[in-house]
Amino acid sequence: MTKVLFILDDLSGGGAERVFVNIANGFADNNIAVEFLVGEKKGVYLDLLNSVIPITEVGGRTLLKYLTTFPRIFRQNNYTHIFTASHYASSAAIIAKKITKKSAKIYLTHHYSHPASRPIKYLKGDVILKLIHFFITPHADKIIAVSNGSLEWLRNFSHHKLPQGTFIYNPVFDNSIYALATEQVNFPIEIKDKIVLLTVGRLSEQKDHLTLIKAFGFFKQTHDNAILFILGTGPLQLMLENYIKENDLSDYVFLMGFQANPYKWVANCDVFILSSIYEGFGNVIAEAIALGKTVVSTDCPSGPAEILQDGALGYLCPLNDPVAMSASIEKALQKPFDVNILKQSANQYMISEIVKKYIEIL
Repeated sequence: MTKVLFILDDLSGGGAERVFVNIANGFADNNIAVEFLVGEKKGVYLDLLNSVIPITEVGGRTLLKYLTTFPRIFRQNNYTHIFTASHYASSAAIIAKKITKKSAKIYLTHHYSHPASRPIKYLKGDVILKLIHFFITPHADKIIAVSNGSLEWLRNFSHHKLPQGTFIYNPVFDNSIYALATEQVNFPIEIKDKIVLLTVGRLSEQKDHLTLIKAFGFFKQTHDNAILFILGTGPLQLMLENYIKENDLSDYVFLMGFQANPYKWVANCDVFILSSIYEGFGNVIAEAIALGKTVVSTDCPSGPAEILQDGALGYLCPLNDPVAMSASIEKALQKPFDVNILKQSANQYMISEIVKKYIEIL
């Protein structure tokens, strides 16, 4: 009998956590036995996990904690498939399988791509990553990346061909987003006769909101009625707030914090923008086109170009280039993509469709 274990550090609001919860719920709906093993039993996705799915807490999220607990748990259970995401949990699961000689297949999922060069502050972490991906990752039974680009990045970064590698796009949305999109938004400003630009994402270096705000500054020079809403929280909030104030944009650029229902905001925008310097996939782009919105995105590694089919379904612009981004926003406003074509393309990212693909590989 098929018995699947999903391993995560916790159930906080990250991309991998969201994917695992959606897939696990889909498995449970298809009468596949599912369990969760987490370092710490916490996070916003706890309430979204099907209540029939048992959760076991390890009591810590260090590599040592995983290495000392996984072998015992593996021996006590006859799992057929073990899905992992984080580096330490994945490494410990691969090692625990070898120690216990269990037949469970380790399915390592890979959710990111990094830019070709990164600041020196990331050196230590990148060295650890390099060691993990060179020595341990190749021993996974299957490697599932969230995009073709992220799989190719992993192959290059690990210096291994990884023949067991494949990619399955993220399970992004279900039909509930269409009802959520109709809810009313409490805007901080009247949007009638305004050009509404929107982005959704954590206020972090990866998302590069500063380039977007600079691009908005250029765009506004020829569009006095433009406004920009930024949904999300993060470590760069104060820096972005200061930039907005210093450049007299406080009446036009609004940091709206975390929004439990971003879809109603998407439904009310004219152009949706992603300014990231790297992504694993780019869930927010898939959600935006599902709601028929024309997208401007940086051509970053690795998901956006795949979702937008190299510009056939949206506008791509270079990284860290506010002038080029402003020009792309202008193009999106003047020549939006067909709503029905966008929505039809997004159907492939529905949770039900992606769950089918995961069931097929069991």
